[in-house]
Amino acid sequence: MLRRLILLLAASCAWAGIWPETWHGSKRLNSAPIEPEDAQLWAEYGGEAAERALYDGPVGRFAASAWRFQDATGALAWYQASRPPKCTPVRDSLTSCVTPGGLMLARLNYVFLFEGWRPLPRELEELSRLAPAMRSGGGLSYLPAYLPERGLVRNSERYLLGLRSLEKFLPWMPASLAGFEEGAEIQASKLELGSTITDYAIFYFHTPQLARLKEAEFRRQPGWLVKRSYVLVAVFPPGAPEALARPVLDALEWKAEVVRNEATGPPPMPDVFGLLIGIFKLTGVLLLVCLGGGAVFAFFAALARRRRIRLYGNDDPYTVIRID
Repeated sequence: MLRRLILLLAASCAWAGIWPETWHGSKRLNSAPIEPEDAQLWAEYGGEAAERALYDGPVGRFAASAWRFQDATGALAWYQASRPPKCTPVRDSLTSCVTPGGLMLARLNYVFLFEGWRPLPRELEELSRLAPAMRSGGGLSYLPAYLPERGLVRNSERYLLGLRSLEKFLPWMPASLAGFEEGAEIQASKLELGSTITDYAIFYFHTPQLARLKEAEFRRQPGWLVKRSYVLVAVFPPGAPEALARPVLDALEWKAEVVRNEATGPPPMPDVFGLLIGIFKLTGVLLLVCLGGGAVFAFFAALARRRRIRLYGNDDPYTVIRID
């Protein structure tokens, strides 16, 4: 109880106002800090401040809630844990979903919920410039992309960063095996395999050696189905249908992406002198072609006149008829 009060007090002290007075033509009517329902989970995900505001403007009246975290991973975890159950995921997006009258999304280290209005991308960009202390904090985790699309129960994804989220979302996993003390992170979800809905968890460990040790520990647990791919270890709990779970495990493959930055020199300055020389050379060639062509034409024209060759029919300007 005392710890809960301390966490709530810390959250209240951290609140310094998130929503601006005006945003995209709408004026803020009122605002108030949000008290998290699960203070331990809020602290585990790195929550810093939360605020709900009511706006009125050209788009009508709408409510907007914001939660700020230390980094984007905490924001992703909170988004997955707190989005409405019937929120429809946006196509090709792991961090946004829509409700009949609103929108919820994770953006860098923030989670936003809009009720009564769905802002467009340009309006969200404007909000990003106005929101205080917006930062990436290391970027977004890639673990959600390893979840299978087929059989995935909608909005069942949960990102686990500590013991509280493990206890809440993956209670069958012993805390001593999870490896949080060694920096492990877990992406959990529920899969529909035939007529069975079962948990599915993907563990990320910092080194392949640690992942190998954890794989051995997991395989010693009765009924668990396990597969390791480099630094990832996927687990199905007891009771999962093995015939349907094995293809899911076999499809898990670590995909390493390496970005290499190399220092390069500045681009060379344009050779203006060489460009001028080229222009003069081209002009000289064109003049020679014109003069040479004119000289050849004049030579043949003079030769034809001298030999009285009619090139264009009758050269006489008029015809003289003599009558004696």
